[in-house]
Amino acid sequence: MGLLRGAERDPNARLIALVLASGVPLAAYLATASAHDYWLDAGEFTAQAIWLDVAHPPGHPLAGLVGRLFALLPLGPIPLRVAIGQACCTALAAGFLFAAIDTTVRVIGVCRDRLALPLALGATWMIALSHAWWFQAVRPEVYGLQALLMAIVIERIVALEAAWPTLDVRPLYVAALALGLGLANHHLVAFLTLPAVASTAARVYRARGGKTLLKAGLATLVGLSTYVYLPVRAATEPPLNLGDPSSASRLFWVVSAKVYQQNKLTEAPQPLDERLRDVLRVVGESFGGAIHDPLNVALWAFGVLGVALIGAYALLRTAGARRIAFVWVALVLFVLTGPAWLMSVKNNPDVLGYMMVGLAALIALGTGLLATVLARVGQRPDGTPKLPALLVGVLAAGLGLAHLSPSAGRASLTSFHATDDFDEERIRRLPDDAVVVLHRPQTVFRHWSAMAAEHVRPDVTVVPMPFLDYPGVVEALAARDPDLAELLRGYLLEGELRQPDLQSLAARRPLLVEMDLRVPTDLYETMVPAGLYYEVVDAGATDTDVIEAAEPHAAVLGRLYAHLGEHGVEETETQGHLLWLHYMDALYYASVGARDPARDAVRRALALRPESAEIRALAAALADPEAEGPLNVSPFVVGAPRRGVSSDP
Repeated sequence: MGLLRGAERDPNARLIALVLASGVPLAAYLATASAHDYWLDAGEFTAQAIWLDVAHPPGHPLAGLVGRLFALLPLGPIPLRVAIGQACCTALAAGFLFAAIDTTVRVIGVCRDRLALPLALGATWMIALSHAWWFQAVRPEVYGLQALLMAIVIERIVALEAAWPTLDVRPLYVAALALGLGLANHHLVAFLTLPAVASTAARVYRARGGKTLLKAGLATLVGLSTYVYLPVRAATEPPLNLGDPSSASRLFWVVSAKVYQQNKLTEAPQPLDERLRDVLRVVGESFGGAIHDPLNVALWAFGVLGVALIGAYALLRTAGARRIAFVWVALVLFVLTGPAWLMSVKNNPDVLGYMMVGLAALIALGTGLLATVLARVGQRPDGTPKLPALLVGVLAAGLGLAHLSPSAGRASLTSFHATDDFDEERIRRLPDDAVVVLHRPQTVFRHWSAMAAEHVRPDVTVVPMPFLDYPGVVEALAARDPDLAELLRGYLLEGELRQPDLQSLAARRPLLVEMDLRVPTDLYETMVPAGLYYEVVDAGATDTDVIEAAEPHAAVLGRLYAHLGEHGVEETETQGHLLWLHYMDALYYASVGARDPARDAVRRALALRPESAEIRALAAALADPEAEGPLNVSPFVVGAPRRGVSSDP
């Protein structure tokens, strides 16, 4: 007999609660969404929403299609429209989580709407209004959509377990379809969710046989069929075509995200204990920890984990709730902590997106503990909640809403415009018919977004260095702009830019390079600062050229700071971009012997991050006002990046 049969529910009350569960977060997300692309991958996903192209592995076809749908809205700039799409997906995910948590507390024994609904609402708001969730809903990304798909999986599995034994296994088919779509959007998160589904699938197999699982597998394949879009679109030679999945081998290369697996094999892994501590930090910061108060973060983390652990024990000890408890526990073990076993957590901008469903499971288990206590001492024999229990329910809902203010302060992007300020200097002010060699993926994404959304600078050719090793990229670039053939051939042969190739191209067209650690110091002698880039001088740069270029370069930086404003400079990702500019300026100027501009660059860098050991050491080396000439900068380099890998500090 199903666990929820006979439970009293008012459809109208539940509908109102469901609307509140999704509507309150949606209103918060829409009020704080960014009118401009954010940093990270946002520019790429905006371009994909316009061009319907092939994004970085695994291609993200479903995110591109959803982004395109919202890009058609006649509402504000296109980046805002794409962000609205993620806001809607994240809010819908909150609604499905509300349904799953509501089912969980009723299985435990809290059957009356007056108590069950406030408990589920409070838990949902605590999840949906946390920084981890909110931040995915206010910018172009894939994680709000992924949270929605995984929330559908969880809600349907929890509903099936609550109704078990039952002849109606349609919830499994819906969950399987959502899982397939999730695999076509972000397969790592979907794979980590599989253990939470495994026991239910095994139970259905034992009761109904293999035919039922076969139907579920077919539903998953239907969702996975979204990947067919990639080779179809790649065959049309789109502007953005990372990996060119036009053949079976290249499609596998893109979908498997093989490039990231190779990177992880060659990078020095962060110790596991540090990664797990970083997971604790994420938990603490997501549910109320102050980002600059480590003690507060730790208290929140251990508090949330402790309550969730006791909640898991309580659910596992409650007759009828064990199967649902397993679902939530598996999500914590695999989705929340799984990324820490696979990759570094610290300074990983995607980790909050990976952990969204795992963080939700923590709150669901904590709510399960509260529901267990109330079911035993907060209800009369007929199930009617006592007044203190009702007050606890109202308090739980209030605690969920209490996340509004602190999370809004950290996640809101209403005043964010830094990417547009950088675009003004790095894209709109470029010389006519310029070639721009870019080393940082985010800078590449900014160019693609501006080209797609604003149709600016079609005369400019971008050389995306981080993606030249991707299949088909070099061939497509050379076909579109034959002037680049010699430069690209030299890079493929030597693994780095060659001075004769650069100077040869610079003699024909303006050639600018984004300064990076992958630019050999030998090339400094042929470059001078120009805007936020460095321009290649075909005849080589003299000391006079460097000094004359330093002043207008400083003026560009001053203009950028003025546009950003104090609040903009303090934003975390923006500060990282500014720091990198100053750091590379300092290395360049010191290496060519322009010590006064080098000291100015170091001063700016230290104002942003005074604790940086490399920059402080470089400042000390430049401190002697009597010293002249070039400085060996190799001791102050943060680390030599691998070919095709970003080198952000």
